[in-house]
Amino acid sequence: MGNLLKVLTCTDLEQGPNFFLDFENAQPTESEKEIYNQVNVVLKDAEGILEDLQSYRGAGHEIREAIQHPADEKLQEKAWGAVVPLVGKLKKFYEFSQRLEAALRGLLGALTST
Repeated sequence: MGNLLKVLTCTDLEQGPNFFLDFENAQPTESEKEIYNQVNVVLKDAEGILEDLQSYRGAGHEIREAIQHPADEKLQEKAWGAVVPLVGKLKKFYEFSQRLEAALRGLLGALTST
C-alpha cells in the first residue's frame, strides 16, 4: 500500500516512479483486515449476482399480453406469475448494490486515509 501512495504523491517528474506492486500475492495487514473482509464478502456474492443479471429476461411479453387482453383472467395470472419472481430478483439486485456501495465507500476511505 505504501508503494502505491508513493507513486500517487511523487513530485519528482524526471526520475519517475520505480516500484513493483504484487497484487496477486497481497495480504491485508491487521489494520486492513476489517475492510478486506467486508469487501471480500460482497465480491463473493458478485459472481452470482452477475450470472442472475445476465440471465434476466424480464416479463415484457407477458405484461403486454395482459394489458392487451384485460378481461382474460388466464393472461392476467400468467403475467402476475411472471412478474412476482422478477420483483424478488430486482430487490436482490438493489440490496446487493447497497452492500457494494457501502463496501466501496469503506475501501475508498481506507485507501485515502493517512
